[in-house]
Amino acid sequence: MDILRTKDISESPWFQMKRVVYENDTGDALEWDYIERTDARTSVLILPRFKESGDILFIRQYRVILGCHVIGFPAGVLEDEDVEACALRELREETGYSGKIVEVSPPLTMNSALVKETARCVVVELEEDARPVDLELEPSEKIAIHRVGKDELKTFFGRASARGDIIGGSSWYLLVAKRYL
Repeated sequence: MDILRTKDISESPWFQMKRVVYENDTGDALEWDYIERTDARTSVLILPRFKESGDILFIRQYRVILGCHVIGFPAGVLEDEDVEACALRELREETGYSGKIVEVSPPLTMNSALVKETARCVVVELEEDARPVDLELEPSEKIAIHRVGKDELKTFFGRASARGDIIGGSSWYLLVAKRYL
């Protein structure tokens, strides 16, 4: 994909820039700029994990705004459905896999300094012998799927970074948590 141009916008069909004016504890009036979805839908982040081995499914997806591929988890935005249905739909569309939901997080924030949005993390267990069906990608999506052993995360991320990919923060946290907790 080639970026043809970048232009400044103040609104779009998907996001709005907003400025909140607030008073801090000492009585000073301050301002904070942020971005908000126009339809205020919740995002869903899916952590697909193979039941016995603990292997994790990651996706490698080209992200136009960064101009490179990003390693991350399947994700999406709620449509006219609940969190669980969204997670299973997005998992199937982006990876071809289906599985069983074993945990749903409470509302989370991914970048509360910049984006007014909540997300839910859904852990989905996959059977070891599960095989993907054909992907159901949108025209703007180009996704590769990677099954990675829990002891291979550092090597996988190192190779991805060496080829110029950016590692998604939530994916990297998995490695750090495994190492330090």
